[in-house]
Amino acid sequence: MTDAASNIGVALLADEEIPTAFQILSKSFGHDAPFVNNYFPAHDTPAGQTEGSKRLAAWKHGSPASTFLKAVLSTGEDNKECIIGFAVWTHIKQAPPAELSKVENADVWPDEDDREYMTRLWSEYVIPRTRAVEESQGNGVYVLELLAVHPDHQRLGVGAALVKWGTRAADEKRLKSVVEGTPVARRLYEQCGMRAQIEEMRFNVGEGFSTREKPRLIFLVREPK
Repeated sequence: MTDAASNIGVALLADEEIPTAFQILSKSFGHDAPFVNNYFPAHDTPAGQTEGSKRLAAWKHGSPASTFLKAVLSTGEDNKECIIGFAVWTHIKQAPPAELSKVENADVWPDEDDREYMTRLWSEYVIPRTRAVEESQGNGVYVLELLAVHPDHQRLGVGAALVKWGTRAADEKRLKSVVEGTPVARRLYEQCGMRAQIEEMRFNVGEGFSTREKPRLIFLVREPK
């Protein structure tokens, strides 16, 4: 039996591979991750995937501090590569803007209530990152911004390969690495040396949005080795 993990490689994601990466993100999270659902509206539709891919491409070209990665599986006698995972690591030296409008175009959320809800989620989401950056004494932190593994290839070490790529880079830079992780992914992050600093991130979105499903996220941190 072939060990699938031994055939998994990590490399830089090319521009033309971004649509495939976004499809993996959509399939990986489905509708079980409220933050992803709100940040990438209709991500499982053709229109949503086109828009999401454009946003990823703009991010990739507009943020030199971000590294877009792919996990590939080599299969067959010709070792043909298939993209099965995707991640984004960013070296953040300055606190992220608390205003969503400074990060994204509001047109992404044509519905006014959706836009306001995402705006409130974002202002709460960046609080732990901001604190980590402020405590870094100007060095910044290495943030795992996105991690997705195709459902057909989970539990093969794909996620660990993408996480460890970033923690090794953080070690080289002597930086703390952080992630806002879902409870489902907690075990993976802990196996990669990350520990929960905030067991459940708070999202105070106001009474007007009390019926909407809020994200369940853990803020995990790893000290450099």
